[in-house]
Amino acid sequence: MSTAEIRAHSVEAALAYLDAFESGDVEKMSDVLTADVVHTLAMSFDGGVEPSMVFVGRDEVLGFFCGMLPRVSRRDVIDRRVTVSADGDVVFVEAVGDAVLADSGAPYRNVYVFKFECADGRVRRLTEYANPVSAHKALNVPLG
Repeated sequence: MSTAEIRAHSVEAALAYLDAFESGDVEKMSDVLTADVVHTLAMSFDGGVEPSMVFVGRDEVLGFFCGMLPRVSRRDVIDRRVTVSADGDVVFVEAVGDAVLADSGAPYRNVYVFKFECADGRVRRLTEYANPVSAHKALNVPLG
């Protein structure tokens, strides 16, 4: 496979994942993940460098989203800016999350950087960076 084809497949997988997240379609999210995927929420709520959560394996990743997706009535990932590594295996997506919390109707906006590490057109590692202060304010997650 050429580098251009690898790049195209990696971008397609990353964007398909985000589109499936927006629509709340866990099955479509699953379609682009490897069985041994690792999803890391890299933001820290205590000011440290350790990630707040790490999910290992497709079942654990999707289990998290099955619990989280119903709590958000609208999930838009807008203003997407895509950058791809020279070899095509890594895709960065900078975006704004524009969501509405289901229980309160409150808005939740945050700035994200998603790092998708892909292999054979599937996501094998996803690292998600976001502003923990925005998350704290909207979700009442303790800081400090």
